[in-house]
Amino acid sequence: MVHSLISKNESGRDFAVGDIHGHIDLLMEELSYVGFDPSRDRVFSVGDLIDRGPKSLDCLKLLDEPWFYAVRGNHEQMMIDWFSCDAFPSWIRNYGTWTQELQRTEIAAWVERLMSLPIAITLKGETSTVGICHAEPCGHDWATMIDDLTCHQQMMWGRKVLRGDVDPRPVIGVDITLHGHTPVPKMRRIGNRYFLDTGAGDGDKLTVMNIATLVQGYRDFAALA
Repeated sequence: MVHSLISKNESGRDFAVGDIHGHIDLLMEELSYVGFDPSRDRVFSVGDLIDRGPKSLDCLKLLDEPWFYAVRGNHEQMMIDWFSCDAFPSWIRNYGTWTQELQRTEIAAWVERLMSLPIAITLKGETSTVGICHAEPCGHDWATMIDDLTCHQQMMWGRKVLRGDVDPRPVIGVDITLHGHTPVPKMRRIGNRYFLDTGAGDGDKLTVMNIATLVQGYRDFAALA
């Protein structure tokens, strides 16, 4: 799947979470802190559920929860490529040792699940639209990039925006975009792009943010600009 359109939450709140990287305990701690209600609220992951942390398999099981949505991160893609075509031998050596506790049929089943994850999600709110992909947008038009196969590599692996190699003007077609991939000391905004990977994979903070709060914060900023 390339793109998924998710309709608005009719009853509760939507939260975004940075790269979890096997640290499900950090996620549950943050969700408890914000009073997360799984019967009403939802969580949108920017990808990289697995590797680095101690509980990658438990993080994969989040995909079975009706309140949890995720885009495909580069670590999920590395697992897919390693299993499917013997690519990324460094992945299994450096990150994927947790798969040793699984039968090959179990790995195959999880790879199939990961292949079904979209590269991008468009989330519709009551009066807002939010774009989500793992690394960064590819260009400045959300509708164009999600349909452009040549963009998907950058959307999953790119680091041009945070390096300052991209014109920072806002992405059109959405209010804000949400990403992870590149660890930053604290959540960072460039234009209307928010980067949420605050280093949970290296034992630092996992960031969970109310998406409506981010949208309103950017609107307030844009109104003053």
